[in-house]
Amino acid sequence: MERVTRREWLAATGAVAATTTGCLGLGGSSKPVTVGSLLPLSGPGALGQVAAHHERAVAAAVDHVNAAGGIHGREVEYVPKDTAASPDVAAEAYAELADEDAIGVVGAVISGNTASLTETAAEDGRPLVSPASTSPGLASAGRTDDAKFFGRTCPNDRQQAAVMAKVLDDEGYANAGTVSVLHLDDAFGAALADAVAGATDADVVSTVAFEASSSTPAEPVDAALADEPDAVAFVGTPGQSTSTRNELLERRYDGDVVLSSGLVPSNPSTRFDGAYTATVDSAQTVGTTRLTQELADIAPLMPYTTNAYDAAFLLSLAAEASDDASPAGVAANLRAVSGGVGHSVTVREFERAATLLGSGRAVNYSGASGPVNLNDDLEPLSSYLVERVDEGSVETLELLQRTFFGGGEA
Repeated sequence: MERVTRREWLAATGAVAATTTGCLGLGGSSKPVTVGSLLPLSGPGALGQVAAHHERAVAAAVDHVNAAGGIHGREVEYVPKDTAASPDVAAEAYAELADEDAIGVVGAVISGNTASLTETAAEDGRPLVSPASTSPGLASAGRTDDAKFFGRTCPNDRQQAAVMAKVLDDEGYANAGTVSVLHLDDAFGAALADAVAGATDADVVSTVAFEASSSTPAEPVDAALADEPDAVAFVGTPGQSTSTRNELLERRYDGDVVLSSGLVPSNPSTRFDGAYTATVDSAQTVGTTRLTQELADIAPLMPYTTNAYDAAFLLSLAAEASDDASPAGVAANLRAVSGGVGHSVTVREFERAATLLGSGRAVNYSGASGPVNLNDDLEPLSSYLVERVDEGSVETLELLQRTFFGGGEA
């Protein structure tokens, strides 16, 4: 017997009508399902490029859902919004998505922007899933008595802090007795700096904040090096930290530098030689390969692009798993479709997932970024790499499995 696809079945039964009449989905509704995003598309420097890659990834996820017949037979409309890396602009953009009754929102990217939205999202009962906001303080954000409305497909920075501390402490790496922490002066930078200071065994002799895109980077670098520490832990984000990062790396400093994630380019200049960094392991899963092929025209992908795809796909899966594709139904099903003992599904497999869910079976999404497996805080554990730059090449020194962070299986 010839296999009939879900889209063909929906069309044959009237669940998908002709283009002129629109989609007829759950409850007879022909109204599209809206999924939004909040990305710093006009953000400074590399941040804008990161956001552009994230937008492409979310659009790809939505395309894959629509190719499979949509959510409960209803077309998904993707509405991207620019946050301009500003909490005020992000708040206005979120309000616009709320007015359009988005069932879920991918974003924001910058932890400070995200933190400013989680309470509103919880009050609205609208799930917000960030692909890149890693601040430890967000673990409990967006929680009400009944549900949690903020999640993320990127790891909590407590993991990154543990890796940076290992590099600072271990004899095979920096083996530092004294450390200065130099961090971006925002919610993300302050939280990760505190976490690194709390995780290292070294004596933290100074903690220095610097302004985003600083025009006077020498001042905070002078302060961080004043006590002649054995190592400097540098916490920042792409674009916003470039001037201060470069100032530090160009100094005649005999100690070690440990950079937070995303600050070493794919082809680093000689100024990066000797610098360590902690990087989320980009597991080459089937989902990773599929998305990389899909977005080959923008390769190499910027940090957390795969996580952006996963955020949009998870929101869609949770909507399919719910009875009514409502924001509350999406929030209630996010964790269930991300892990557990259900049937494994991955990138481009929304049709298979919908068929399984329609048959009353559970699904376990293993995404473009690897296994997602959201915990009670709606965040995953990830494997990390310890990397070091040598003569313009980024070398992997060690892989730290999820078990290193207390995550059970490797």
